[in-house]
Amino acid sequence: MKYFLSASLILISFFTQAKQATSDLGYTIEIPESWTPLTGPEIKANPDLFDFEQIDGIPPAALEQIMPVIQSGNMDLYFIPNQTESAANSFTDNINVMKQVGSVPSNLNEINEVCTSAKSELSNMFQRNITMYECKQTEVMGKNALYAKFDGGLENTVSMQYQIALSENVFLMFTATGKVDTYKDLESAFEQVINTVTIK
Repeated sequence: MKYFLSASLILISFFTQAKQATSDLGYTIEIPESWTPLTGPEIKANPDLFDFEQIDGIPPAALEQIMPVIQSGNMDLYFIPNQTESAANSFTDNINVMKQVGSVPSNLNEINEVCTSAKSELSNMFQRNITMYECKQTEVMGKNALYAKFDGGLENTVSMQYQIALSENVFLMFTATGKVDTYKDLESAFEQVINTVTIK
């Protein structure tokens, strides 16, 4: 379950523009010009950028999972900045990246098991019925990967996730989460980002 948990519960006000992003997690990606990167060390050094108290409906179990990741600096975040003052404390479409210990499913039986259990575990975590729209084995950079698309951690959001195997026991997890009325544009940008991933 922890592999599917995305940092999709984020309030933030930090602006640094970049095209190419190189991470301490061991990867480089190209991001859209308008997107803003926030690296793991920056997140760790600036915990005040995250104001979860302003977001309604976050289950305590979800906060228990995500806060240690934020505090440890083991997550990178790429987001579209809010453009208005009224939006300063609202959810922002984003891509987050984490390195996880575990294996990526490599055969049909493993895929079926992971995808089936993830739906029920996410539903328990977020205290509502989570729809798993897609869950399949794929490849990224010639490496084994899992792709999943499901309801996001907040209502009226959708998450898309790639788990990319780095070794037998370590993988990178890229998760994009967007509002239901904007996620189609995010989905297109996310696919372009994934196509630029290189491992250092």
